[in-house]
Amino acid sequence: MEYKLGKYQSLNQETRWASAEELKRSATYIDLSSDKYPTSGLPVISDGYEAYVDGQDTHTLIFGSTGSKKTRLFCMPVINFFIKAGESFIATDPKGELYAKTAGLAKANGYNTIVLNFRDIGKGDMWNPLAIPYKLYNNGNKDEAVSMLNDFVRTIAEPQLKNTNDVFWPEMASSLALANLLLLMDAATPEEANVSSLASLCSNAASDKLSKLSSNMRTDTIAGLNYQNVFTSAEKTLQSIMVSLFGMIRIFTTQRNLTNMLSGNTVDISKFGREKTAVYVIIPDEKNTYHFLVTTFLKQSYEILIAEAQKESSRELPIRVNFVLDEFCNLPQIPDMHSMISAARSRNMRYFLVAQSLHQMKDRYGENADTIKGNCDNWVFLTSKELDLLNEICQLCGKYHTAEGHLRDLISTSELQRLDKAKGEALILHARQYPAISEIADIDAYPMFKGYEAPPLKEYEMPEAKMFDINEFYKAVVNEERPLPFA
Repeated sequence: MEYKLGKYQSLNQETRWASAEELKRSATYIDLSSDKYPTSGLPVISDGYEAYVDGQDTHTLIFGSTGSKKTRLFCMPVINFFIKAGESFIATDPKGELYAKTAGLAKANGYNTIVLNFRDIGKGDMWNPLAIPYKLYNNGNKDEAVSMLNDFVRTIAEPQLKNTNDVFWPEMASSLALANLLLLMDAATPEEANVSSLASLCSNAASDKLSKLSSNMRTDTIAGLNYQNVFTSAEKTLQSIMVSLFGMIRIFTTQRNLTNMLSGNTVDISKFGREKTAVYVIIPDEKNTYHFLVTTFLKQSYEILIAEAQKESSRELPIRVNFVLDEFCNLPQIPDMHSMISAARSRNMRYFLVAQSLHQMKDRYGENADTIKGNCDNWVFLTSKELDLLNEICQLCGKYHTAEGHLRDLISTSELQRLDKAKGEALILHARQYPAISEIADIDAYPMFKGYEAPPLKEYEMPEAKMFDINEFYKAVVNEERPLPFA
């Protein structure tokens, strides 16, 4: 038998730097002055006039500490590439810079532009996080609805679960929150199914009515079981559960503009993979108050897009949807993110995850961080002083034999910290290619993207949210004018 694995023999070098020609062969060439691009993706080479991009269905992980130009070198250019290629995207925008730099081009190219603005509430679009679960629940897809509601509850409960050694109270409060959400799904009108109604049901004033109603609910239903587990507790226990619950939903009781924004809906997620859509989620970068809502929106978008892809014979979205998640690890944990990133590729969805450190990712996702990293075929490193990350990058780059026969790292941790920021130097681990250090153009070096002014954010009228009245509902049930849910 002929031996055909010569290139893997130990006498050969383990690694080396990829040549420019190898990078070019592994990517798609784009003349950036063209009206329409053949594809889009991570630039592995770009001078602002020509680029070679990874147009495959590969996920990308970008590491760089604060001030390393992650946004200017990669996020802004790649969003403009999406637009010129006619692809949809959802981008988290911590400072509103992505919108400022790219929304004008999106408008000029006929995009439907959606802005969830948690920095300047009252400008942009309205989104009701309970609207999709309500529709699914009342269309007979109750399991999917309950799954979404569970994710929502997990997200609002995460701060308490993470900051306590006694998870009993937040878990019991989560059970009551889920039961209240299910009551809204079953008994509220579409306009009443909103976070204002949830906040009202979670108040002490509502607990007496809910306790009486729940005594006749079946315990083989999720809501009935959860209600009875809570309301049969001792008085002091119940009071502590209510305190924990109120802490979870306090934001919905103290910020009227926010709850009004979350009670209307101008967003149709199902169209993101069928029409050219640009979604900007603008969040304050100086506080994390609204981050849990961003997480909820991202998870709901993924699930709805998966369902839309399943309707196609190819099981793929007609238009690719790209998730550009700047400050990925500053967001609360996205439930099932490790599974999402595994399944997205075959549905014509890609993730571009931007993180400051490896420690952040491990802290947020625990053992699932390795699965998330492993599903990203493209890694980009800009700068960091985190030793674990530096060592991992060094190991991935490999070792080589010097002329003297010594074995050394292709690049050392010290050398990694000296990549030239002014030149846009980035170490790129692209697919199955050898490592490369490439110079990537800053967003201001792309003349074809200049001159497109972002449209001013529209102001929307925020009528008072319609609320589910537990007192009226209780009276109607007692008078047998309405059926008791879960009975």
